Amino acid sequence: MNRAPAGRPEQAPAAGPAASADPAAAAGPTAAASAGPTAAAEPAAAGSGAADRSTAGPAAKLARYLPVVLTAGTMVVMGLWGLKRHSSMGNDEVVTRWAALLPLHELFHLLSHVDAVHGFYYFLMHGWMAVGTSPAVMRVPSVIAMVLAVALVAILATRLTGSGWAGLFAGLIMAFTPVITFYAQTARSYAMVMATVLAATLTLLHAMKGETTGARARSVARRWVGYGALVTLAGYLNEMALLMLAAHLVTVLLARYGRQVLRHWFIAAAVGALLVTPLALISAREANAVGWIPYPHLWMLKVLFHDYFGPVDLAAVLLFCCAVAAVLPPISWKEATAKPAAGPAAANGDEAGPPELPWWRTGGVSLPSVAAPLLVLPGSLLLLESLIARPLYVDRYVLYGEAGAALLAGGGIYRIGRWLSSITDKRVLLVVPGVLICALTLGLQLRNQHDVRTAGARLFNFGGPSRYVAAHAHSGDGILYFTEFFRKAELGYPQDFTKVTDFSLARSPAVTGTFTGTDKPISTVRSLMLGYRRIWVLGRAPTAAVPAGYLRDEKLWLVSHFTLVHEVRFKGVIVSLWVRS
Repeated sequence: MNRAPAGRPEQAPAAGPAASADPAAAAGPTAAASAGPTAAAEPAAAGSGAADRSTAGPAAKLARYLPVVLTAGTMVVMGLWGLKRHSSMGNDEVVTRWAALLPLHELFHLLSHVDAVHGFYYFLMHGWMAVGTSPAVMRVPSVIAMVLAVALVAILATRLTGSGWAGLFAGLIMAFTPVITFYAQTARSYAMVMATVLAATLTLLHAMKGETTGARARSVARRWVGYGALVTLAGYLNEMALLMLAAHLVTVLLARYGRQVLRHWFIAAAVGALLVTPLALISAREANAVGWIPYPHLWMLKVLFHDYFGPVDLAAVLLFCCAVAAVLPPISWKEATAKPAAGPAAANGDEAGPPELPWWRTGGVSLPSVAAPLLVLPGSLLLLESLIARPLYVDRYVLYGEAGAALLAGGGIYRIGRWLSSITDKRVLLVVPGVLICALTLGLQLRNQHDVRTAGARLFNFGGPSRYVAAHAHSGDGILYFTEFFRKAELGYPQDFTKVTDFSLARSPAVTGTFTGTDKPISTVRSLMLGYRRIWVLGRAPTAAVPAGYLRDEKLWLVSHFTLVHEVRFKGVIVSLWVRS
């Protein structure tokens, strides 16, 4: 039987979502191996419409949903494994917890000064805090969002290749990628952004399909409205999510569905983006809040590559090669002469069509035309912007590009299996490469999966230092934060600082509408220091390396009047105890 290439575009007359599964998979892997990748996407290849409907029984439904269920279930396990992480929170999670627990009027006050870009997420988390306020409970929404994202990747891969195997491989590759687990277990908006971007991508495909299959105008309009709404939602979760529109534009242009489809996409995308304008204007006033973002360097590309394809070199290169296989034009004689079956003779291989064009020339929607722009464009555009204007590039802002990598890797794995199956006529080889590569990917990255679940997995571990102070402080001790940034430890773990007094604090974070508050003048702080016998220092070590300024004055006064008696180091944070001489 002739086979079409894995990246073959989804044709305009394609069936609805029910047809996006691998029908042959209903009979098991052996039967699935004999089905071409477009068997689901192109009903004509399966015979008449009546015949298709007659086979849409329980087995076909199982084949349709099983890849989604298996990949989502895998992500549930990966997301819940080690979720508590010793109740330690990093910088972002401490900020999330404190902001979400603020009364609404204080939250509005905070957002008018800083972090408006995350304001919508804080409001969502404010409601979630009714469920629980522990770090593990805070992370559950991110786990749910990432489970949805993995399921959407499986759906997209199945729809775009016509094979449930491709959906299964793509979803598993994504679930096994450590950066996905990292953000699934982080109480921040990035997992929600990824799920929303993928939902918008799937909705875009539905809208384009409705345009080209003669669906009712009202139905098509609803799909475009849904797409625009998801664009807006993604933008309010994080403005950088709007970079997905560049990827979607390329997908629409490659489809060549005509000016009407392009116009409708532009209207939906423009309206969706324009509704995010109020947030953009507010966050522009808070531009100093991103002053910490460095100028782009070449090493950032390496970090992004490993984010998308995995931190272990061997696994990353292997998956990258699979992704390359997904975007290659037809290269075997069987692929190059394949075309959708037109009848019994064609089904038996008696007809051969003209050589098939590469996916970027055929028109229609294909896995490469959806996944490749999503993988490449958002990160590239943000890097380019950061080179010529204010630096805004941070790899997690374009985390959703990893979905493009997973889609291409899953599609490439399936395509490699089809190559091997067609060369050897062994149907089992359709599946074996995918099973081996997924197992190898998981095995090579198990150590990394463990590491992202440790207390030191984040840049700062505020949980360990806070608990240490709570266990060893005496009532009446003082505490200094070197610098005020480290005051966030008290925001995240207020119950651990009840024995100590932050005597340098002039105005609290709640009053100033910031995460750090403001400090008293150094002259006042120095006189107050002499009123304490024991002072804890949390943050940087008070050494001679501290630069001139406020901290150096504090350090000199501390060294001249107090003696260091104890020092403990945690990830990104040093805790020391000083006793007055």
